[in-house]
Amino acid sequence: MLKRQQLILQTMTTINLKINKEAFDLAVPAAREPKGHIFGQLQDKIDTALQSLATFKLGDVGTNAVNNDLQGSLAKALLAYASVEVFLSEMHNLDVVLTSTGFGVVSTNDLAPASKIRVDALDGELRVKRLCLEDEIRELLFRVQNWYQQGIVVFDTLFCQFKFLRQFAGYQAPISKDWELAMPVILETDRWLRDKISDEFMDEMITQMATNNLSDKNKGVVHQVRRIIGVAVQGNKGVMYEYYRRLMNTLESDLDSFQTYANSKAFETNHFKPYENKRDAGAFHFVG
Repeated sequence: MLKRQQLILQTMTTINLKINKEAFDLAVPAAREPKGHIFGQLQDKIDTALQSLATFKLGDVGTNAVNNDLQGSLAKALLAYASVEVFLSEMHNLDVVLTSTGFGVVSTNDLAPASKIRVDALDGELRVKRLCLEDEIRELLFRVQNWYQQGIVVFDTLFCQFKFLRQFAGYQAPISKDWELAMPVILETDRWLRDKISDEFMDEMITQMATNNLSDKNKGVVHQVRRIIGVAVQGNKGVMYEYYRRLMNTLESDLDSFQTYANSKAFETNHFKPYENKRDAGAFHFVG
C-alpha cells in the first residue's frame, strides 16, 4: 500500500483536458439546455474530476498520452466519464424537470420537477453508462505503453469489466446493482482458480491483458477463465466444474506452452502422489 501511495504522490503531471459544453451535452443528453445553466454549475467540478482521474487512474504515462492527443478516443472517454460522474453526484441536489427533449436541470422555481420514478430511472441509466465508460477507458489505457507498469491501478481478476456480465454471465441488460452483487462471486471464483492454476499464472495473464500483450495461447485460457467465472455468477456450479475440467485439459495437454503453470506449486499440488510404503524404499515401515 505504501508503494502505491508513493507512486500516486509522484504523479505530478497536470492534465490539459478541460470540459466544454459540447462534450458535456454529448455525455449527458438529458441535461442539455440552451442557456448552459446546468453546465455552468458543474463545469469546475468536472475539471476537478478530470484531474483526479489523472492522478489516481492515468498516472504520468496516461496523462501524457491524453495531453498529446486531446481529440483522441481516450480524451473523449474521460470527458464523458467525468461528466457522467459529476452529474450523478449532483443531480439529486438540483431541480430536475422533464423538457421537450428529455430531462433537464434548472436553477429556477418556475418549472415543476420530474417525478421521482423518472429521476431514478435516469440515475440507473447513467450508472450503467458510467460502468460502460470505465470499460472503454480501461481498454484504451491497456494500449498505452508503460501505463500498467506504473502500478497505480492493479487488477484483481481477469473478469474486470462490466460488459462481461453480458458476454459470459448471460445478462441481457445488466444494471449497476448486478455488477455490485456479482463482485463477491467474481473474486471468490478467481481465488478458487488461483489455487488451481497458481497466482503466478493468473497474474501473468492479467499483466499481459493490461499491457495489450496477451499471447495467442493465453488468449484462449483467458476466455476459459472468464467463462468459468461467468457461470459461477449465474450460480451454475455444474457447468462451472465442466468448464474448469476443460480448462485443466487445455493446460495439461500443452505444458510446454504454459510453463508458468507447469513450474508452479499449484501444478505440484494437482499432481501430488501420496507416499507409497514399498519394501525397497529407504524409509520402509514394517507393519506386522
